[in-house]
Amino acid sequence: HSMGLTDDGTVLSFGDGKDGQLGHGDEEGQRVPKVIEALRGMRVVAIAAGGDHSMVLTNEGEVLSFGSGCNRKLGHGDYKDQLEPMVIACEALRGVHVVAIAAGLEHSLVLTDAGAVLSFGEGDFGRLGHGDKQDKHVPKVIEALRGVRVVAIAAGGYHSMVLTDDGKVLSFGFGKYGQL
Repeated sequence: HSMGLTDDGTVLSFGDGKDGQLGHGDEEGQRVPKVIEALRGMRVVAIAAGGDHSMVLTNEGEVLSFGSGCNRKLGHGDYKDQLEPMVIACEALRGVHVVAIAAGLEHSLVLTDAGAVLSFGEGDFGRLGHGDKQDKHVPKVIEALRGVRVVAIAAGGYHSMVLTDDGKVLSFGFGKYGQL
């Protein structure tokens, strides 16, 4: 699936919708871009399309996710598919202003204005950066990055990358083919 963001903050999606990743309240595919009505009235500033889930970031710093809840990559603490955008309302994001989002194949990352990175979803290959391979049900701060100011994030299929304010690129996860 694909998503588009207009200059006025309107989000459109199209492609395969079988897990609700298009955000239209159903599991129908869309052959042409269609506005996600549930986001009307919100000013969206960033979008991220994962394998079968999607995320949006509002100008208020809130993150909404939708699509397949498999591996808990939506950050809502459960495995439920979400057919429409839903705010990730967990303790770790309460009172935090998110400035960037990234959606991988089975995991997600968020970056706060303080430079902290939180990850959630499937932990295989260490792609969440927590020093283990455990799935995380809700966003959790990557402790290994404390004291490092991160300015950009990226989530791949089985790995993740961050860019620090001093120009260093840090990577973690599956690296068998040199992707790290």
